[in-house]
Amino acid sequence: MKNTLISLAIVLVAGTSGQMTSCDKQPEKILPSDPVEIALTLKQKEVVASANRFAFDLFKPVVAGEAAGTNIMISPFSVTSALSMTLNGAAGGTFDAVKSALGYDGMSLEEINDTYRKLVTEMIPIDERVVMEIANSVWAENQFPVKKEFIDALKEWYLAEARNFDVTDPRSVDIINGWIEEKTHDRIQKMIAQLDPDLAMLLINAVYFNGKWKYQFDNKLTAERPFYLSPGNPVNVPMMYQKQKFAVAGAERVRLVELPYGQGNYSMVVVLPDEGVSAAEIAAGLDAQKWEEWMAALAYGITEVELYMPKFKYDYKRKLNDDLVSLGMGPAFDPAVADFSRISDVEVFISFVLHQTFIENKEEGTEAAAATVVGFTRTSLPPEPEKININRPFLYFIRETTTGTIVFMGLVADPAGA
Repeated sequence: MKNTLISLAIVLVAGTSGQMTSCDKQPEKILPSDPVEIALTLKQKEVVASANRFAFDLFKPVVAGEAAGTNIMISPFSVTSALSMTLNGAAGGTFDAVKSALGYDGMSLEEINDTYRKLVTEMIPIDERVVMEIANSVWAENQFPVKKEFIDALKEWYLAEARNFDVTDPRSVDIINGWIEEKTHDRIQKMIAQLDPDLAMLLINAVYFNGKWKYQFDNKLTAERPFYLSPGNPVNVPMMYQKQKFAVAGAERVRLVELPYGQGNYSMVVVLPDEGVSAAEIAAGLDAQKWEEWMAALAYGITEVELYMPKFKYDYKRKLNDDLVSLGMGPAFDPAVADFSRISDVEVFISFVLHQTFIENKEEGTEAAAATVVGFTRTSLPPEPEKININRPFLYFIRETTTGTIVFMGLVADPAGA
């Protein structure tokens, strides 16, 4: 009987173990191998197309404004996100100027807002192999009265966090920078150096991207190879290599190759100028129409190529005030005419638009981050407090305020008197 019980126990344990193993083992999730469409309405497509036109319009003065040999990087999505949030607080001629500079003529504010909410919510989860994070926030100085309608709009359409800060507290810089660092995985650091005493509000957008190549480079094949800073001026850099099928196309004075990440919802399009043509020349002649022509050429198909690509890592920071003024946003920066009455009854103007980016390109994929900060400053200083110098004999009364009862009253002729 005892042996029978032991045998039965063994069978039960074995059966239970088998059941546990069966329950614990989940079927492997099958991820898409091709891009998954984010469906946009016609109006949303128009907003995206306008934002892309703005991207090229902004890129040209940025490139032209930097010295030859400077590594440059901007995030048009970050800039347009921050400025579209700004649009919600603009009125009159300032609203028209910002809207026109962004290329949103003929579109309602609700259509613009609706598009960004769509992008913020659907671009993030579209590819599980790619980390895409977008964060927005509005920071109001403690003494700056912001209209509830403005804050509510940013929360609803841009999923923005609403924060307050004390411009007189030296810790505020670290708190604001800490938010940016957290949202960009510490890739954008110490973005703001100091806070102007008259600063009233900040609008901040942060973007973080970490994508694994669909076809990763083998780091064993990475080797030092020449990279020509200019004709006849080579330097050796770590150059990655792979033989793979990619979308490739030739266009006027350039060669194009597209490298997909993950399932292909995100990709890197590399534009290689022909020998003797500088990248700055190509950037100067680039616009949305030419970009569309390039994308159409890449869509023809893929071909096997031997690809050599340098590893690179750098960051970039630029104040965009002059670039945006050149695109027609001047009224927003002019204290005399700026109209942000939908933000507050206290007059403010945009004092700065600061943009900072980071990128690292390596065998596994690409990590990139960006942040845009729009700073609003009071147009006029608060009135100086009235000075009352009690330097002569005076009366005083001590009363109970709710009943009006006077409890004490007196006259001080000599404060130092016995």
